[in-house]
Amino acid sequence: MTVRRLVSALLLLAGLLVGGPSALAHPDDPHVCLVRIPAGSSAESIVAQPEKMDCTSNHIDRGAGDFVARLNFHPVRPTADAPMVLRLPSLWQDEVKVHFRYADGSEAVTGFSSKTAARNLTIGAVFEVSVPVRQAALTSALIEVRGAANLRGVVLGPRLVSSEQSYLEKLLLVTIYAGFAGLALALLVYNLSLWVALRSRFLLDYCLMVIALALYTVSSSGILTILDIGLENNDRLRVNYVMLALTGITAVRFIRNFFGREIYSQSLILATKAVGWTTFLTAIAIAALSPWEMRLLDKAYFVMMSLMLVSGVPLIVLAVVRKAPYAKLFVLAWASPMIISSLRAAYGFGLVPYSILLDNSSLIALSIEALLSSIIVTSRLRQITSERDVALLGEQAARTLAATDPLTGLLNRRAFLDQAIGRRVQQRLLLIDIDHFKSVNDRLGHQQGDTVLSTIASAIDRVRPPRSLAVRLGGEEFAILLPRAQADKCTPDAILEAVRSAAMPQGLRVTVSIGFSEGMIGSEEDWKRLYRLADAALYRAKADGRDRACRATDFRDAA
Repeated sequence: MTVRRLVSALLLLAGLLVGGPSALAHPDDPHVCLVRIPAGSSAESIVAQPEKMDCTSNHIDRGAGDFVARLNFHPVRPTADAPMVLRLPSLWQDEVKVHFRYADGSEAVTGFSSKTAARNLTIGAVFEVSVPVRQAALTSALIEVRGAANLRGVVLGPRLVSSEQSYLEKLLLVTIYAGFAGLALALLVYNLSLWVALRSRFLLDYCLMVIALALYTVSSSGILTILDIGLENNDRLRVNYVMLALTGITAVRFIRNFFGREIYSQSLILATKAVGWTTFLTAIAIAALSPWEMRLLDKAYFVMMSLMLVSGVPLIVLAVVRKAPYAKLFVLAWASPMIISSLRAAYGFGLVPYSILLDNSSLIALSIEALLSSIIVTSRLRQITSERDVALLGEQAARTLAATDPLTGLLNRRAFLDQAIGRRVQQRLLLIDIDHFKSVNDRLGHQQGDTVLSTIASAIDRVRPPRSLAVRLGGEEFAILLPRAQADKCTPDAILEAVRSAAMPQGLRVTVSIGFSEGMIGSEEDWKRLYRLADAALYRAKADGRDRACRATDFRDAA
């Protein structure tokens, strides 16, 4: 039920976006008629002959050039207390002049150019032209456009509104853009922090996608021109092409790396990269060469953007088919960007009408995608961290296995020496050897002999202090190494008693002999000397009757 409602909401959103002006239009919005200014003719001569205006043909069919558009609307009377403005969405135009005509035959002319656009452009990349106040009612407006690229139309969605309504619309857009900025910043901080901690590649790709989309939004919103930093409005539109292409490229890259490249063939990865690079080069070409062959370059650009959109489909489909984690939820999260990108591509080909909602649809797409993708990213990271924890546990288990004696669980000789050599404080080394172990094996067999070894290892492990090292050096020989300051916590007598009291197979009584010495183990030579002393003490303990301990300094020839 939840999925069905989400799909219905997305389809409703798509219908609203496609409906554009018809969905949001006011019945009093102006109707546009158009006529081309012939070469060698003046705009004034065309303006003086309004009967030549074409009110039915498609603007795009007329190609680029200079035009006069007439806005037909019911007469209105702006006043000083209730001023009005004409709102015109930004297009590629070199210069625009607006001729306001009044019922008494008077006329007022105002306008702007691509270079001076900052004084008229408002948030959302919409031009606003204040309507001069006259005694007579305003009956029509003629818009003279020079250097129109006419890619989507000469004049799109003009609206004559009160200053109060204009203020409310701008306030709404400012709120939306501010919310988008906060969302983008939060997503960047969140995902960058996770990337720094986990180094998962797709998190960095997501950040790059958000940055590209934020830069595109800054450009498409008109802020770059409004700030009046010397950027012409037409140059701002050049930036739009590049930023939108980068947004698509980073989005496809994010999809590839989110699911992991191992589920895709090398040829598919190379194909998506080739489409992305070609799209980017097309965007660079249109930004660098416009207005030369701008219509052809614009069509090539939208063809490549459509191919890039299509290239993302098999990435998602394969993830679903191969049952990649969270693939179905990913489809839901990316349904809105895919639908909106498809609509923008259709708009680029002139298949759907202009809509201010569609023009700012990236904000809607990111908001929907971010809510669901945050859940997906969190779930994906939980999976990655779980897999990493399992891998770390496996690695730790492997290290432990490599460092321990498989029979007794104590350190093996190599691991013991790695940890022992380098200890520069005074140490005590106790060598422990089982008495008459050969006879134990002969009497009980090797399997029971192994049980005796394990039992003695457990007894040794029980009595040694926490910071000490216990090792099976080989055969029936064991050792304990501990700081001299902890010697009273693991005395030879305690070890002897622990072995005597240990329950052995078939009630056998087993004893050990111990030889111990003290010194530092700063180097391998120190170790060899300490071991030689303890071994000599062990030999003396066995010679004295076994089941006892002997200290290296207890006899003169120990050195």
